[in-house]
Amino acid sequence: MKFLKFLALVPVIAVAIFLTTPAPVRALVENQAFGIFGVTPVLTQPSGAAQAALTDSTGGSPGTTLSANSGIMIVSFPVHFASMTTGAVNLVNAYTPGFNFKVVGATLAVTNVGTGSGATQTINLEIGSTAVTGGVINPTLSTCGTVGALVAGTSVTAANVGTNTSTFSIQAASGGTVFTAGDGVILVTLQNLDTANSFSSLSNLTNAVRTAGVSLGLWKGSN
Repeated sequence: MKFLKFLALVPVIAVAIFLTTPAPVRALVENQAFGIFGVTPVLTQPSGAAQAALTDSTGGSPGTTLSANSGIMIVSFPVHFASMTTGAVNLVNAYTPGFNFKVVGATLAVTNVGTGSGATQTINLEIGSTAVTGGVINPTLSTCGTVGALVAGTSVTAANVGTNTSTFSIQAASGGTVFTAGDGVILVTLQNLDTANSFSSLSNLTNAVRTAGVSLGLWKGSN
């Protein structure tokens, strides 16, 4: 009798087990579509989806850290040493780079030996009418006595950022002792902040996509 009662309960037990057992997790197989968060799976590959992988012909080395030198460029301005008198004079007046920029540094390269009697000058950079803090070059008769000599400016520390409409100038300060001859090229190192900011934004977006993919288990990695 007890056995017959047990047999009568078997269908009920089977239904209970079926209703309380989680659905099995099935692995995706090739060509099987799936959707995330209720999105309808795409059963047919969209036209043009089978694109070839990018070919890296840059010559660079892939890495996980973007260079701090992104957007760095050097702009050169020729200068005649005799143009620097005892009065203040603009060697370059109101040059417009045309993009958001940062002045990183400045150096004078001697292309023709400087002459004079104890010649010495002070050259500084300005954004608009505001002097850049640092970037000051002090050419003298001795430092400009060899073709190819480099006279480095002081370290740039502040007031060195401009917008896409800002101008910068190169000014020889008043005072000093004049050169009678000599030539050089002032090399101004700029950073294109539009380029640097674009790389930074792309990096931030890529990391966000990567983090989301890892969280969803689409690929291995850590958040």
